[in-house]
This record gives sequence, structure tokens and C-alpha cells, in this order.
Amino acid sequence: MQVKKRFQNMFDGIIKATNRYPLTLALLLAAAVTSGIIIHQDRDHYVQYLVTFLIGALLSTVAQQIYERFFTKESERLLLMVGALVLAGAYFFAIYPEDTFNMETGIKTGVAVFALLMAFIWIPSIKSKLTFNESFMATFKAIFITILFTGIIASGISLIIFAVDNLLFSVADNTIPQTLNIVFTLFAPIFFLSITPPYLGKKDTALPTKQLALREEKLQSAVSCPNNLSILISYIIIPITVLYTVILLAYILLNIDGDFWTKNLLEPLLVSYAITVIVVYILASHLENKFAHYFRVIFPKVLIPIVLFQTIASIVKISELGITYGRYYVILFGVFAIIAGIVFSFMPVRKNGLIVAVLLIFSVISIMPPVDAFTVSRSNQISLLKGTLLDNNMLENDTILPNSTISNEDKKVITQTTSYLENMGYTDKIDWLPNNINYNNNFEETFGFTQVYDEVEENLYQSQFVYLNWDKSPVVDIADYQHMINLTIHNPHGSEDSINIEQDGSTYKVSKGYDENSVMSIRVLNENEEELIVLDTEKIFTKILSKYNGNEISVEQATITEENDKVKLSVLAKTIDRYGDEYNADIYLFINIK
Repeated sequence: MQVKKRFQNMFDGIIKATNRYPLTLALLLAAAVTSGIIIHQDRDHYVQYLVTFLIGALLSTVAQQIYERFFTKESERLLLMVGALVLAGAYFFAIYPEDTFNMETGIKTGVAVFALLMAFIWIPSIKSKLTFNESFMATFKAIFITILFTGIIASGISLIIFAVDNLLFSVADNTIPQTLNIVFTLFAPIFFLSITPPYLGKKDTALPTKQLALREEKLQSAVSCPNNLSILISYIIIPITVLYTVILLAYILLNIDGDFWTKNLLEPLLVSYAITVIVVYILASHLENKFAHYFRVIFPKVLIPIVLFQTIASIVKISELGITYGRYYVILFGVFAIIAGIVFSFMPVRKNGLIVAVLLIFSVISIMPPVDAFTVSRSNQISLLKGTLLDNNMLENDTILPNSTISNEDKKVITQTTSYLENMGYTDKIDWLPNNINYNNNFEETFGFTQVYDEVEENLYQSQFVYLNWDKSPVVDIADYQHMINLTIHNPHGSEDSINIEQDGSTYKVSKGYDENSVMSIRVLNENEEELIVLDTEKIFTKILSKYNGNEISVEQATITEENDKVKLSVLAKTIDRYGDEYNADIYLFINIK
């Protein structure tokens, strides 16, 4: 009976949510239909419409929150919904027809979605007895429950369809994707809205006293922290955050005299650390225990110097390598985190919502030209590249003059600025810079030297790859070789093994293993286990990647040959994928034993 009642309550909640958010429901239905068409046709032609419908659904949800908090008339609600549709339409024309997969558009969309979600959480607490921390807790719980329910339903339906397809009769290949489309696009957001409490607004002030008291009681239950979550935050998450902070502080103190400002290794951790402290602080804001109390008192003050130092280090880095959209956001978020630390340290808990106002302002700044992250970074990178070329007399009458004698630092600047501009698709807007500058030998032919990267950044963060395009040269001349072996190389986690080959009545061994420097190498041994030749795979792959990184290559470009008076070996790389010190490769090994 109790289970039946809970299911009835859940169903009633979903019905109420659809009545409360009719425009949101309509736009989600449109998104589900559009997604179904995309799945059925296996085409991306309608992605712009899908994303627009989803953005519109989020805008209409925020508009409903604004209406409930500040207005009472249906005409005001209608105007807000029309405003949401106008903004969604403006977004559609901004991305139409071909920018959906553009990195700039994608990141701007992500920032806008995040800002709208934060507005959704913040609006109920504006000029209200409800605090932002309580609204955040209610939303946090709703998201967690939605993920749990949606995951279980999606997994269950997928398993049922899989079982029917394998045990009873065949179903269409797109049955599971179509079903999951309904679950994720329609059920999940409506279910989330159904368990998000109806906050008290201007309309509710006219409710009878008993009804108002009942609403407040339900709201208090929705925004309270469950006991299990309280234990998780106080005795697990907070201690882990403390240890993480100790490590960051130790790094800063140990490297404050030099490496911290130049190598900038903390930058990738800045956002994650600041987000962790801010989220944990908000969740722990109403917990009554010593762990939570001391965390609230101490950690906002610890956050300020950590973020301040790293933000300064990021600004220093700009003088060397210019502004990228990533560094723009790191610095902007650093400023926001400092402000959040100050608010948390010196203002009452009720004022925590101020940080959302700051966050929304920064979000708008970061996506609105001419001060957005991409306009600023594009102008800065072009200016930095052009200035470096002019300083080295490499740019004359909008023509680049190759020069291999410039300093290594300038080579790094030219390498990284051109790489950034091409990755972002900006090179076609620069008259004097060729398109596909990093393709094949274009970079070296244009500037007179191969690409040069900072060693630390290359080892830690740079992803490199090449792959063989058989269409360029489908025939491989193997006349000079007696044997061909297909090998897969993984370093540093690959397996060591060997292959025996027979020639002229003798048995030779091709061995794949690690040398004394923990680098995967390939050796050819005779019957007496004597080494005839050895190949350093890291050296070979680095040579190919340094020339052709990020491109498809021909057989000639993918082939490296090593030879001595006993053996001739040629490596034909089909694919090489490298990240930091790790790399994976699929190769053909051609062997000629003399």
C-alpha cells in the first residue's frame, strides 16, 4: 500500500510539473521528436533544431521561475514565455546553418546553459526567506534522484530490449537509441521538475494560513540535508578536501621561488579545486557539527590565497604565450573564486546568493562580443603571432618569409599561436597565413623550421596523433624484405613478447620489450640470442609525430628504416596516438636478414 501511494505521488508530481511548465513540455516533445528523426535517418542535419529546442526548454523553465517569484498575472507569464521563445529563436539564427559543431559555439552554449541552471537555482531565493544554499540543496537532491531513477530505467529498458532481440525475435537496430531518447530527452527533465519543490512566490502570499504553513513545511523538507548526505559531506568529503588543499599548498610553497610562475602546473587543477571548495561550502552551510563549522570558518580564507597566486601565475603566462579561451576562463573563474572566498569569509550565509549574481555577470561577459573569450583570444593570438614575425623580419607585404635562425622561444610562440588559430578555425580569416598550416610539411615550408613546443606542456598536456591514409598510396613495395609482422605497441603498459621467424634453415627471434630506460624497443636476435639490431620505438614515433602531427600521412611519410650490415628493418606506422609520455601504435614491421 505504501509503495502504491509513493508511485501515485510520483505520478501526480509529474502531472503537476507538466501543468506548471507547459511550454517546457512542448519544447521537450519537439526535441524528442527531432532527436528521433536524427536517430532514424542517421544524419546530423537537424542538430541545430534539437539544440535550439533544448535551450528553449531551459529558457522557458527559468521564465516560469521568474513568474512564480515576482509576478501574479497570466499576461505577465505570457510575456515571459514569449521572451523565452524570442531568445531561443535568436540562438537558432546565431548557430544556423553550420556552426553547431564549432568549438566556439559549443563552449558558448555550454556556458549559457550553466548560467541558466544557476539562475534557476538562484531566482527562488531572491528577496525571500529561502536562502540560496537551501535552494541549491533542493536542486542537488533533485539532480541526484533524477540521475538514479533515469539510470535504472534506461538500464532496465535496454536489458529488456536486448533480451527480446536475442531470445525471442529481432528488433530494429535503432530501438534502444529511440527508447533512450524518450527517457533522457523527455522523462528525465520532467521528472526532475516534478521533484523540484514549488517555491513560495508573490502569488502565495494570498494563501490561507494553514495552506501556507503546509507549503512551508513541504518546502523545508525539500531543502533540508538528509542524514546520510550530512555524514558523507562532514566525515568524508570535507577531510578529502582538506588533504587535497594540503597538497596544493605544499606545491605552492615548494615552488613559489620559480617553477610555480613559469611551469604553471597548478592551472589545470585550479577550477576543479575552487569548484570543490565552493560546492562543499554551500552544501555544508547549514550542517551543525564541528567538521562543517571549521570548514566554513577556515576554508574560504584558504581558498583566496591559493586562487590568487594561481590567477597571477596565469596572467604572467599571458606575457609569454598570449591569451587562449581556456586561459581566459581560468583567469575569469579565478577572479570569481576570489570574490566567492571573500563573500563566504566576511558575509553572513544568507548573502551567499551574491556569488551567483557575479557568476551570471561573468558568464555574460565571457560569451558576448567584443569582450568574450573567443574574440579576445583570437585578436590576442593574431597580434602575438604577427608581432613575433615582424620582430624577426619574417612578414613583409603580407607574405611570410621562412627563417630557421630565430630564437627557440620565438619558435615556440609561432608554433603555439598557429596551432591555436588553426584548431579554432581562424586561419581562413587571416590573409597572410595559409590554411592547413600544420598539415604535412606546410608549417616547415612556411616558417623554415619544424614545430617547437615547451617540453613540460608537450609532455603533460599535448595530445598527438597520425594515421595512414591508404588512398594516398595503396601499394607498398616489399621486394627488399623476406618477412612482414603486424605489431601493436603500448608504452609504458604494453606486454613483452616475441615472434620466431625461419630463414635459410635458421630461427630468428623478433622480440618486443622494455630497455633499461623503460622504453619499448624491438630487437632481432639470432639462434644464439645475440642482438642483430634494435629499434627504439619512442624515437621513431617522435620523429613521425614531430613532422606530421594531427594529419593523415602517406606510406612514404609513415615509413622509417633502420639498417646495419646484418639486418634491414622498416617500420610502417598505420596509427600513432600519443598523450604525454604514453603512446599507442599499430605498425607493420618489414625484415630483411642479410
